[in-house]
Amino acid sequence: MNDQRPRFEVRAHHTDSTVTVYQAYRPEIGRAAARHGRFTSSWSRERMTWIKRCS
Repeated sequence: MNDQRPRFEVRAHHTDSTVTVYQAYRPEIGRAAARHGRFTSSWSRERMTWIKRCS
């Protein structure tokens, strides 16, 4: 049995009505966001992956 974690994984929390998915960022993006309380210019909306609801 392989006890290693997969290279990629989805971490999420769910209730009956919501799903919250946690996104990891490179350290320089995460630290700047935490310091400034928002994403800075090093973050790009163009690189985001959107999770879509299954019908």
